[in-house]
Amino acid sequence: MNKRLFWFLTLVLILPLLGWPASSAKAAPLAVENAAFAYFPETGHTVSFEAKKFFDAHGGLAIFGLPLTEVITDTETGLNVQYFERARFEFHLDQNSISLTRLGSLLTLENKDPAFQRLTASSDPKRTFFAKSGHTLGGAFQNTWEKLGGVEIWGYPISEELVEINYTDRMTYLVQYFERGKFIHHPESTGTGKEVEIAKLGRKLIELYPAAKGAMNAAPRITLLGEATTSFATSLREREFNIARATALLNGKVVPANTEFSFNNSGDFSERNGFVDGYAIVGNRLEKVVAGGLCQVATTLFRAVSNAGLKITERHGHTFVINFYENILGFDATVYDPSPNLRWINDTSGPIYLVSSSNVQAATVTFQIWGHSDGRSAKYDGPYVSNRTEPGPAVWEYNASLPRGTTQQLVHGRAGMDVVYNRTVTLPNGRVLHQDSFKTNYKPWADFYIYGPGVQPR
Repeated sequence: MNKRLFWFLTLVLILPLLGWPASSAKAAPLAVENAAFAYFPETGHTVSFEAKKFFDAHGGLAIFGLPLTEVITDTETGLNVQYFERARFEFHLDQNSISLTRLGSLLTLENKDPAFQRLTASSDPKRTFFAKSGHTLGGAFQNTWEKLGGVEIWGYPISEELVEINYTDRMTYLVQYFERGKFIHHPESTGTGKEVEIAKLGRKLIELYPAAKGAMNAAPRITLLGEATTSFATSLREREFNIARATALLNGKVVPANTEFSFNNSGDFSERNGFVDGYAIVGNRLEKVVAGGLCQVATTLFRAVSNAGLKITERHGHTFVINFYENILGFDATVYDPSPNLRWINDTSGPIYLVSSSNVQAATVTFQIWGHSDGRSAKYDGPYVSNRTEPGPAVWEYNASLPRGTTQQLVHGRAGMDVVYNRTVTLPNGRVLHQDSFKTNYKPWADFYIYGPGVQPR
């Protein structure tokens, strides 16, 4: 059987089983829906991943109240944020860190009440003085502040205790402001655990921002939009390590609506962040580079995003046909900082959540795309192959780290070819959202060997 017929028959047999563009080995869905997401029907919004961990770890509903929005992008700071009744979460760096917005400070910038004037010391030995903010803390407010995370969560007190009319029920209460919140005293509830209430400053803040207020409309439940699995069997240990690390780094990423995702800007893939040297295609040959193996992660993510029907704005195929991805020719993505890159836009009505995992024993990596479904579906046509060119003679490269007398074949020669793989994304009403032609010009690739001391290349 010639090679062209072999690949044609292989694709005919495999693609229907995969639902066309899925993976080299269909993985069972990751058990994440209940663990990673919490949907609140009262407001129609979801708390997920790192936000859910933070939410649960610091008191949940009783402390922060209900979510008022999905994760959105703040137009002034560019931060991804999520509003709650009593707080606003800010997602920092690569979204592995969360803090609360300084709501107390933000909402009292022009408050001239004497209670906000800085002190130089405490006149009451029973109250703790904080020189950094110039205010004191004591009694039920201090007990609650310490119990609920102290300065790490709520920041320092920025006022003394004062009497204030509550903007929600118009009743008068004893209150105290902190950098990230406001406490309200209910003496009638002493001993019940409800003596101190966290004020609903999140609701107050959202009223000041029309764009955020518009995001309060109830959203549908999070559903699985698309997924993909690829295999990295026969990879070197360094490549396996980099794949597992990068996959873990991207797990839980949140991409707000109308936001572009850039793979090269999605994390720190450097040696200082634990990545190691591995082989990657640089120019027209394999070379050892830090984080070699990232293309396996990028390709799997690209396939999942494509299967989810999202808008792809930048994708580059590999220079050569890679055995890990040739189950579907022309359906791979190469990345290398700063270019080439993989970029796509979340063009759905709500945030996109990336769920990713790797299994080194099974040599597989899986990406799932979760979000708000509008019923879109992706269909594929191809791949169409033309201009096939056979490879040249084998390439040998010395590797001093290999044991003496050792030879390892990293590449089994593959022909060059032009491949076109077409995608059409449609809504249930038949309207076409996206039409893509993924075009790849694969160059012929010769056998590639690395050899250790004492080996004479052939």
